[in-house]
Amino acid sequence: MHYVYIIETADGTYYTGMTNNLARRLSEHVSGNGRAAAYLRAHRPVYVVYLAECETRGDAVRLENKIKRNPKYKHECIGTRRDIREVIESEMSYR
Repeated sequence: MHYVYIIETADGTYYTGMTNNLARRLSEHVSGNGRAAAYLRAHRPVYVVYLAECETRGDAVRLENKIKRNPKYKHECIGTRRDIREVIESEMSYR
């Protein structure tokens, strides 16, 4: 299973990414360590505003690219804010 997500930062900007281990990747982003996305080391991640599960890595790559290349579609995807730490805890308890 692969995931595509959109994170809202403290300054109101958005970051789109994908992973096959959601809890690990979001934890890396929050910690701001060397494995965190460079953008999120400079812009503190606060909320997950979109999360989609994809069956294959290829599906996830296509969806991530669609979101990144189409601002209107990205805006349509953005939904309810979920605290990023709560999403991490939820994913860890699910495993």
